[in-house]
This record gives sequence, structure tokens and C-alpha cells, in this order.
Amino acid sequence: MANNFLFCSFYYKSNLKTGANKRFENIISSFAKHISDDQRIIVLIKKGNISDRFIHDKIDVHEVSRFPFFDRLFTFVSYSFRLMSYKKMIVVTDFMPIPLLALSKHLHFQLIHDIRNFTKFKRVDLFSFGKIIQKMQWKKCQNIITVSDFTKKELTQKCKIEPEKIIVSPNGIDRSYLPRPSNNNRDIDILYIATFEKRKNHQLLVEALENYSGIDRLRVCLIGKDLGTRDQIVSSINLLENNIDVDVIDHVGTESELIGYYDRSNLFVSPSLYEGFGMPLVEALSRGCKVLCTDIEVFREVGKDHVEYFSPDDPPALLRLILDTLNRPKREMIDNKFFESYKWSNIARDLVSYFNEYKLH
Repeated sequence: MANNFLFCSFYYKSNLKTGANKRFENIISSFAKHISDDQRIIVLIKKGNISDRFIHDKIDVHEVSRFPFFDRLFTFVSYSFRLMSYKKMIVVTDFMPIPLLALSKHLHFQLIHDIRNFTKFKRVDLFSFGKIIQKMQWKKCQNIITVSDFTKKELTQKCKIEPEKIIVSPNGIDRSYLPRPSNNNRDIDILYIATFEKRKNHQLLVEALENYSGIDRLRVCLIGKDLGTRDQIVSSINLLENNIDVDVIDHVGTESELIGYYDRSNLFVSPSLYEGFGMPLVEALSRGCKVLCTDIEVFREVGKDHVEYFSPDDPPALLRLILDTLNRPKREMIDNKFFESYKWSNIARDLVSYFNEYKLH
């Protein structure tokens, strides 16, 4: 009997185009095309988040209710009971805390996008209990999937997890990104797509732009949901007294709308200080943008020599690089071979092949 699969994320929101959400949708929809006719996929999500991407004759969507109080606790309990009721399958989940006892019935792969709780960019964490629990649970997981060699290295070094039980499955891009863009009217000079939080380092970009003294007007577009720093960044933007227009956009509704912003942009700049992967870099490259980003290890891994790198703490140097890059001729499109490993279809195919080596029955 062939293996069946459960993909679970209670953090997934169908109306948000974050990296984690896009991975969840694309892996599942691509997975369905690679599994055999006698294999099935269960998608387990919070109620109200069903996506068109899950409409397939091999996919069954199961929903868990939202609880008005202690939602994480009651979700944990509900999830545990569901896991015990399902027949043995391969489970890929990002939910914490991990119901390890219930998951012991299945072949469990814990998806970890990054380990920011072990950095200075950790989420609010009273007395670091969350970090301690995370580390203990991750060490007890049967298997772990992460999105970059960088994050795998961090898991082995900071959490002391055996590298043999960690597999790397990179993030990718939707197939709609890969047809070559026909739009040459790039009216946005600088684009940055990132949630507004400290690690995304919007402040460096704003400080660089403060020193702009050119007569040509620069148009800048910042797109991202607020996770704590938006008001501060907007206040800094409002103090700019030079030829710079900055549009701050909360989110975009569709992937085609997001692609439209890439196609209108000359330069994508990411001053981020910490990432598990960096999906917008690949998206921007696929749409013909020039790309500048901070010189951090994971960006080197993802962008390779198709990206230019800058120091994360030198605004004048960043401004010089921005202006120099904007004044260069339009870049030649990157060879399609670069994107092969970032196609969701190929990423899903490799995972299906890997999972099918396990015989659960």
C-alpha cells in the first residue's frame, strides 16, 4: 500500500502572501501532481483558510475550529486527537508545541523555517521558556525539514540536533514567475518586500536614503505586514526632505499583483539581518530586477553571484551602491538553469521521491 500524507499548518492564512504561506500552498498543490493515483493528501488548517490551491481530487481539506480562549492549547488537544484517529501516514507540520506522543503513530517531519528564537531577533519569550521547549522538542523529533543549508547548520550548532535527521528542502517560486517579463516600463526605482519587524532592518534603507541629494526623483515602494516597526519606519520616512517618494503598502491580494510590483521595479533591495531563506530574492531575480542585499550567509547561499552584497551597518555605502546600480544598463536575464532548483514542481518531486523510500505498511 502506498504512503498517504498529512500537511498541517495552523499558522497558515490563505489571504497573506508570506514565504511560509506560499510554501504551504505550493508544496501541497505540486505534491498532488507527483504522487500516484492510490495516494492521498490531507490538509489540516484553521477554519476559514481553504485555498483554491487545495482543490484537487487527491486532496482532502480538514479544518480545526478557532477557539476564543487559549486557542493554542485547545488546538494542541484537538490536533492530538485527530492524529490518533488517522491511519498511519507521513506528517509534515510546523505547529508548536509538537504533540510528540500523537505523532509517534506516524512518520513525522517537523518543518522549521528558521530559528530566530535563538538569535537576538527572538519573539517575545518570557524567561526564554519557549526557546527551551523548542530545543527539547526539536531534539526529540523523528525528522526535520528545513529550507536552507544555513538553517540546517544553525540547528546542528545551536540546538545540537543530529544532522542526519535534517533534510533541506528549499523554498521556491510559483510557475507564474518564470515566463520572461515583457514590461520594460519600470517606474519604481527601489522595491523592498518584507514584514515590518526589527530583523528586516528597514531603518538601514531609510537612513541611506536620507543622504540622497540628487535632482532626479526616486520612487521607493515598501510592501509588508506590520509586526512592530511600521510606525517607526513611517515616521522616519515622513522626515525625508529630499527628492524621494515612498509608498508603504500593507499587503497585496494576489500573486499576479505581487509580480506586477516586481515587473515595475528596477532594483530590489533587502537590508535584512536574519532570514531562514529569502524567497523575495529569487522572485525578484526571476522578474529581471537588479538585486542588492546584506552580506549574510543565507543570502550568499540563495543569491550566489547573481546578487550584489553590502554591509548591514553602513548607510552611506548602501546609498552609493544603490545609485551606482540604478545608473547601470538593464541587467541581462539570468539563465533558466539557475531557477530549476527553485521550481516548486521540482522541490515537490524530490520530496515525494524521498518520502516514498519509506514503507509505512
